[in-house]
Amino acid sequence: MKRHEDLSALSNEEIVKRFEQLCIEQYDAMDREELGRVNRLVWRIHHLVMELKSRPGDQRRLLRRFFGHSNMQVRLSAAHANLAIDYPAARREIQDIANSKWEAQCLDAGMTLINLDNGIYRPS
Repeated sequence: MKRHEDLSALSNEEIVKRFEQLCIEQYDAMDREELGRVNRLVWRIHHLVMELKSRPGDQRRLLRRFFGHSNMQVRLSAAHANLAIDYPAARREIQDIANSKWEAQCLDAGMTLINLDNGIYRPS
């Protein structure tokens, strides 16, 4: 099993840029039903988010720039990453995605809202 790459040498901006790129790749892989690739990308994106979280001041807030992004997966992933940082804004973004009826992302967003409301999902 491959270990994830060392992200500590990357700048915040490099991580943010890579986050956007990988989310777009994830969206495309979902569209092509490449489930193995989707799962690998989920983990790579997760590692980027965790690297931002570990930096002084919790730098996940930098991903808020992707609220309203033209790619729904970028928007959704950014909103998920910001639930613990700016819950009201992230929740509004997730609600907008759920209302959009945009394929897989609206389903994910809808389930996220249900899990938040039922206390099953607690952002950290």
